[in-house]
Amino acid sequence: MYTLNAPAVYAHKSVMGNPVYRARVERVVAALKERREVIPYADNDVPRLIREDRIFRNRVIMGTRPDMPDPILLFNTFRFGDDDAAFRAREASWKEAGVEIGHCRDALLGTGAFCWKGYNQKGDPNRHDKVCRPCWCIHLQDGCLHKCAYCGTGGLLVSMVNVEEYCENLGRLIEQHPWQKAYLIDDDADPICLEPEMDCLGRIIEFFGTLKDRYLIIHTKTWNTSWLKDLKHNGNTIIVWSLGGSTQSRVFEPNTGTMEQRIEAARIAEESGYQIRYKFKPIIPVEDWQRDAADAIELALRATHPDVISLCVFMWMDVDELKRRFASVLDRIDPRFLAAAEEGRTEVAQSLTKPFPQRMRAEIYDHYLAEIRKRDKDIPVSLSTESFDIWKDFAKKLGMNATNYVCGCGPQTTPGAKLLYEHPFTTAVKNVSGVGAVVTGA
Repeated sequence: MYTLNAPAVYAHKSVMGNPVYRARVERVVAALKERREVIPYADNDVPRLIREDRIFRNRVIMGTRPDMPDPILLFNTFRFGDDDAAFRAREASWKEAGVEIGHCRDALLGTGAFCWKGYNQKGDPNRHDKVCRPCWCIHLQDGCLHKCAYCGTGGLLVSMVNVEEYCENLGRLIEQHPWQKAYLIDDDADPICLEPEMDCLGRIIEFFGTLKDRYLIIHTKTWNTSWLKDLKHNGNTIIVWSLGGSTQSRVFEPNTGTMEQRIEAARIAEESGYQIRYKFKPIIPVEDWQRDAADAIELALRATHPDVISLCVFMWMDVDELKRRFASVLDRIDPRFLAAAEEGRTEVAQSLTKPFPQRMRAEIYDHYLAEIRKRDKDIPVSLSTESFDIWKDFAKKLGMNATNYVCGCGPQTTPGAKLLYEHPFTTAVKNVSGVGAVVTGA
């Protein structure tokens, strides 16, 4: 488990009343830098936790806080037995008490175990500007121990601990979606951080180990993989490292594993039989980014054998927001890229891929692709959450296009896949019958 100094620890009564769940909390607390008393709470206490205990006080963009503390820990359970009316009544009672639940809404309610992502399907407002795959994502946590400057999920880490019940319900979801081969867990968290003390992620890894042709995908920046060695994963867990160069990992992503530590963690996982992958995401054009990229690629491909590498330049915000989040380290950005973002405001104004114009992102992708091909001529290399426009320019270079590429966390990218042979946008059909009310986006 990571070394952390949590300001406070809360556990819902459904956790404290179950000896197995409670033991999970107690093991985490025993491993804290400073031991904390576990504060029990009930649903009707949530307004007090928000107003008086101010559990959201540090739910801010972490780069705006040079002294960002470790997060408060809160443990809860998914309420698989509740229906939609129960969830609505719970949230309505909080609103009546004078609080609006924005942060961690689903995790506090006990819903959101499974989330439908209708990417590039009808109704997706970003379908023409972001290439991704429709799928079910699964969740255990909301929040993160890492302190990446660009991220807003610090301050409070909510962890759900009824993993045995979770796996039972997940099994039904999997049965109803035969087209989905792989399930990404916690796309906005890093579930490895509290393990193995919490003893939840390992249970899910071993659950997938009992399945045939179904895979768990863990997307991480961690160094913490030694505990994975003895799990019965049976080759059904894929671990994807979000990888950045040395400068990026140290300056912009504190509390993560460094570039070197992540690759060593990947080596340990691969040695233990896990399929590993890399996403260079987000690629921040730091000073001397070309050398940083070459060094990271050389070490990754010398030490490990990923089956897919994905690329994604830093995006999702305009240049003013980038400057706000990176205020204390702005001088570490390549001035040519910062100038291009400033000058290209109008060009990228309506794009999700801002702040860097397409020509600048293409320059980065060309460099990364060239460095990868120096060392491996055949490994699939794809773009992640990029635009259809840039895919048109890179399809020939990559040997795949926006609809048949394999990616690090795609629902149909099984280990060793080189291309998709079914259309990912039309193959994905959602079926929510019998999965209960703990889903979102459905």
